[in-house]
Amino acid sequence: MITFLLLALVGFVGIVTLLTYTLYCYEETNQSGRPLAPFLAMAGRTALRSVASELVIVALHPLGLWPGLWSRPTPGSSLVVLVHGLFHNPGAWILFRRRLHAQGFGTACFRYASWGSRWEETVADLTTYLAKILEENPDRPVHLVGHSLGGLLLRCALAQSPDPRIRTLVTLGTPYGGSKLSPFALSSLGRYLTYRGETVMRVATLPTPADVRCLALYSPADNMVLPNSALRCGLQGWDERQTRPVSHVAMLHSRDVFDKALEWVRRPA
Repeated sequence: MITFLLLALVGFVGIVTLLTYTLYCYEETNQSGRPLAPFLAMAGRTALRSVASELVIVALHPLGLWPGLWSRPTPGSSLVVLVHGLFHNPGAWILFRRRLHAQGFGTACFRYASWGSRWEETVADLTTYLAKILEENPDRPVHLVGHSLGGLLLRCALAQSPDPRIRTLVTLGTPYGGSKLSPFALSSLGRYLTYRGETVMRVATLPTPADVRCLALYSPADNMVLPNSALRCGLQGWDERQTRPVSHVAMLHSRDVFDKALEWVRRPA
């Protein structure tokens, strides 16, 4: 039975990866007007790692259900608050978090429910969590890192509660323009990510505190944010950087992505 379940899981993840990369190739070819071959090659180079990353996320999901392991700040000179993406939980950050600890940073992870949640309530919960973190750590600089939907949630929370102790915001694969895969999200928070929809367009108008340095990292092989042009924030005062080709989920495990985020966080103001 266990073998069957494992094979079923691998098969399901493989099918999802195949479908999303098929849509990626179709969408990017139409959007760019370029031949299909380069996009097929990029998909081929990143698909296997995508499957592996998805399986790791699924395997670590139960670990992320242990609130005390993630939500309380760990020791470190500066504190990095991590916010996961849709359908994930704090367990998705395990490698990224470990690397931050190795560099002397403390971490704290915010957890939200992807299903049955409303946008406004989730943003309010994150805003409250950040306020508590700042109150309990008055002498520690705070940095924010969000993956996918987590980046949009941090944008909203930061606009509502600016604080001079928040130094940087880094987003990984965040769908600033939404995604054409949003209809498949059904009743989850993903329904707010309609491509060029009301919510993402409203978030785009929110102010960013002038004293917060902001970076948007995006992959040219992202298979969940379609079209990939929706990954570009286009916000004044923000820096945008392309990473090496990795899938949407594999950004969480990529050393290149981590190094770019780390460099930004460490950069003097």
